[in-house]
Amino acid sequence: MTSASPFDLPAADGRSRPKLGDVVYDQILRLIVRGEYPRHCKLPTENELATRFAVSRPVIREALARLRDEGVVRSQQGSGTFVERGPEAGSLIYQPVRSVADMQAFYEFRIVVEGQSAYLAAERHTKEALADIEKSLNDAETAIAEANPHIGSDLNFAFHRAVARATQNPYIVTTLEAIPNLVGVGRIAVRNNGIDDPVKRMRSVWLEHESIYRAIASRDAPRAKTEMEAHVGNARQYIFQRQDV
Repeated sequence: MTSASPFDLPAADGRSRPKLGDVVYDQILRLIVRGEYPRHCKLPTENELATRFAVSRPVIREALARLRDEGVVRSQQGSGTFVERGPEAGSLIYQPVRSVADMQAFYEFRIVVEGQSAYLAAERHTKEALADIEKSLNDAETAIAEANPHIGSDLNFAFHRAVARATQNPYIVTTLEAIPNLVGVGRIAVRNNGIDDPVKRMRSVWLEHESIYRAIASRDAPRAKTEMEAHVGNARQYIFQRQDV
C-alpha cells in the first residue's frame, strides 16, 4: 500500500490480503475523504466503529493510530477523536446533500453515471475485475448470513466501486469514490420508518447487485445499464419514502 498521500485511496489489486487494521484504516479514510466525517467532526466511539465494521476494538485502535500518525485525526483526552484534515486542495468534492432537492439531484446524477459505468464494465471487464465484483457479492452474502447489517453501506459501496473499476476508466473510479455516502447516513435525516428487518433490506439489495453482476459477466452491456439504473432508482425510492417531507 502506498502512503504518498493519506487521501489517495488505495487500489485493490486482489493479489494480497492486507491486515484487518489496514482494511479498516482504508474504510475510515474513505469516509473522511467522501465527507461523511468532515474536518473537525468527532468520530464515533471505538465501540460504535467496531460495530460498524464488525471488528474488535484493538483493530479500531490500530487503524486510528495510523490515522493519527499521518495527521488525519487527533485524539483529545476525555473528548474523543476528531478529524484534523479533510481532502487535499484540488480533490474532487461534491456539495453536501442538505435538502430533498439536493437528494433528487444526487440520485439523478448517480443514475446517469452508474448506469454508464455498468455498461462499460460489461464491455471491458477483465477476469480479475469480474472476480472483484463477485467478491463484493460474497462478502455481502456472508454478512447477510451472519445477520450483520451494520456494514451494509460499506459493502454496498464495495460493489459499486468494483463495478466502476471494471470500466478500466480512472475518471469514473475517482468520480464514484467521491460521491457522498448517503445510504445509511445523511446530511438530511434518512429515516428507518417501516423497516422492521434491516437484514431483509440487505438481501433485497444483494439480489439487485447479483442481477447486475450477471449482466456484466455475460457482457450484456445494455442489460447491465438497465439493471444498474433500476437499482439506483430503487434506492432513491427507498430513501424518499423515509423522509419527513
